[in-house]
Amino acid sequence: MSEDLADERSLAPPLPRPPAPHVVLVTPAYPPFPGGGERYVGALARGLAGAGWRVTVVTSSATAEADFWNGAPAASDGIEDGVRVIRRPVRPMPGGRPGLLLWRKGMVLLSALPADQSSWLMRMAGRVPAIDGLAETLADLDADVIHAFNGSWESGMVAAYRRAQQTGTPLAVTPFAHLGAREHDRVALNSTMNHQLRMMREAARLLVLTRVEAEGLARYHMWPDRLDVIGSAADAPPADFRDSPYFAEDHCEARGAYGLYIGRLSYDKGALHAADAIRALRRRGRDVALLLIGSATPEFKRYRQRLSPTERAAIRPLGVISDRDKHAVLSRAKFLMLPSRSDSFGIVLLEAWSHSVPVIAVRAGGIPGVVDDGANGLLVSFADVDGLAAAAERIVGDEPFAQRLGRQGHEKLLAHYSWDVVVERVQSHYRQIMLSNYSKGLITLPKV
Repeated sequence: MSEDLADERSLAPPLPRPPAPHVVLVTPAYPPFPGGGERYVGALARGLAGAGWRVTVVTSSATAEADFWNGAPAASDGIEDGVRVIRRPVRPMPGGRPGLLLWRKGMVLLSALPADQSSWLMRMAGRVPAIDGLAETLADLDADVIHAFNGSWESGMVAAYRRAQQTGTPLAVTPFAHLGAREHDRVALNSTMNHQLRMMREAARLLVLTRVEAEGLARYHMWPDRLDVIGSAADAPPADFRDSPYFAEDHCEARGAYGLYIGRLSYDKGALHAADAIRALRRRGRDVALLLIGSATPEFKRYRQRLSPTERAAIRPLGVISDRDKHAVLSRAKFLMLPSRSDSFGIVLLEAWSHSVPVIAVRAGGIPGVVDDGANGLLVSFADVDGLAAAAERIVGDEPFAQRLGRQGHEKLLAHYSWDVVVERVQSHYRQIMLSNYSKGLITLPKV
């Protein structure tokens, strides 16, 4: 090669870098909405953006669960932690929450008919919740991968599925499937209707959080080569949680020992059973209170109104509080109680372990895939109030045992639950399904 030619090449402008691949995450809600699924998508979105992906989140403007039936106005789009977030308004449901529950019951009954009712159910799912302009928003985005979340509030998943079908874009689905305490119970029926199973079966990847969720969905004839466990993780506690007023005993709602419940205050989440267990424990002479963090449902409000003034003083809802305040309360709890049959994972279990707080939970949903009974927590059956009370009494009455559970939970958290690991697993699946489409000539493969 001549020196002149070498000089010319050295002076030539560098070739433009290919654009980073674009993943569109579709979720019914997104932080600051207070939910484990929402925090999961938020952490994954930030991790993917940090790994070099272009990330767009398409979601609703809801900031509380009631917005799903009361409606929520439009919210500003923007860049949050390197992630583009598009928030669409929510139309109110006629009849409010009762109307939505009746609509959902009709969907479950329709799915129980002999023929496949997927087409009708996908139309009905547009109201669960009724997010405006999903299809139009997705049509304006040129995605390399679409990843849809949460099959229980599935209007976004349906819109993502249709867009993927129209364009040939590979679709990943993370359903947060709530499979209940046993097969075919009410919670499981809500997550395994014809249209939900169809979207999961036809997705390029079905990415779930635990082996228990994977085994449960496998019973519905999912493609085993498309089904994989990606796991979950928990963010480290805020560095300033000890500065919260909740960290000081005289500012906390309970004086002395208390257990903690975190989640929506509903029957399926086990809030009523947790409260009953603490009442039973107090009748046995144990001076233990229960603090509850989360939004209250009408059934919980009615339940608490029926309690005596003394019982109400021991069953203390704190409402929705900041992450800093939550960790302040959690760090001082004797135990975390999560008696839910509608959790696909239970990130709050990991948050408890981050403070070496022992956990009490139930053999339902994905929880048995997280908690090892007797090793890092205690498991009982769903709605077993006596079992919950006995587990709490054992922890309160045996400090060395409680410390061992909390310590081993903390060790499991450090060993198995890392966002870096989750993000790498998800990226690997994205690359595989993009490569599959590339080999079929459907897309041009970008680099990451």
